[in-house]
Amino acid sequence: MRNFWIVPGSEKNWNQSLISKGIWGIENTAFKKLHWLAIESNDLILFYVTGRVKGIVGYGSIRSKFHQDTPLWEAEIKEGCVKYPLRFEFDVDFILPQSEWYDKRITISGRGGFRQPLILREWEDIKPLIQALNPNAPAELMKEISLPAVSIEEDKAHPTHENIKNLLLEIGKFQSFIANVEFPMGPERLDVVWRRLPESVPTYVFEVQVGGDIYHALGKLKHAHDLWNSRIFLVSSTDYLGAINQLLSGTFHEIQPILKFIETKKISSLHQAKINIFNIERELGIIP
Repeated sequence: MRNFWIVPGSEKNWNQSLISKGIWGIENTAFKKLHWLAIESNDLILFYVTGRVKGIVGYGSIRSKFHQDTPLWEAEIKEGCVKYPLRFEFDVDFILPQSEWYDKRITISGRGGFRQPLILREWEDIKPLIQALNPNAPAELMKEISLPAVSIEEDKAHPTHENIKNLLLEIGKFQSFIANVEFPMGPERLDVVWRRLPESVPTYVFEVQVGGDIYHALGKLKHAHDLWNSRIFLVSSTDYLGAINQLLSGTFHEIQPILKFIETKKISSLHQAKINIFNIERELGIIP
């Protein structure tokens, strides 16, 4: 059973949370600890920015919760004490660039002042907020989404464009990046990108070629590198290596030293390895 929460915090605290690779903290009072105890891995949270913004700017999934005795937040470091020891780690599924937080945030009608650190809501209340924030979100799939459990053997036997994109998306989240599919680049859309922060340009860009137009895919990767100096990757079968090498030695010779080719089955293997490590770390209680 997945729960849905609104998490209110200041713009400054959300910035710190995202810089800290998705960690949020709560004071250890009897009242607030009840809310912290209620959250579970895989719960969905909406990022509500208080102050000037007063609206929802993104959403994500809780990965784990933990008690921390090391200062993290600016106020904690200044005072040399831990003010928010009840913490949880989350993956960012979608977030607006910070420059758009005020103009494109989703407001909540009839909202009173937030006195709770976490506000539980029903899916019927959450769904329209997500759809307004990100019209491309697969809202119904998010209702009961679970931790990664993709059948790797099936993917190896029948890799599809969407399967590989989803694996890259999850690997990016395991790597603590903000990972997105169908990321806009002018009139084009990139298959998968990994970014470090909401305001960051893509650090890693992936195009997946299970079939189709390799020329077009290389063109998009070249443009991403020219535009953002991104690290660029073409994920495909070795069956296409001849055509890829021919294009890289001709039309796209400029990106030949930069482009990394990844065989599709290696993405499946890496994804499974990430899940295995995550499950072991969660079992041992040593998730970073």
